[in-house]
Amino acid sequence: MKTYILKYEVHCVLQNFFNKEMVIKNCMSEFHAKAQLDDFCKKKYAEYQYIVIKSCQEKFDLENGNGKIGDINDLFGNAFGDLFEGKKK
Repeated sequence: MKTYILKYEVHCVLQNFFNKEMVIKNCMSEFHAKAQLDDFCKKKYAEYQYIVIKSCQEKFDLENGNGKIGDINDLFGNAFGDLFEGKKK
């Protein structure tokens, strides 16, 4: 499953909401992320006319299991141990 960052505008009858951004997790594709945004807007803005999606980008996480980004040795240490840390034990 992938995570997408969508930047969008919501146009309603009485009020418009510009420069909104949402992170949508657990999507199978870009189309699925956009459908999730549409479902969200139907709930939050009951009488919206249309949505303008400015961008939809896949988010690439470098986080390891504990939620913290590791250093360069953690990222490349296994594959390039001789270059970054010397010999692996």
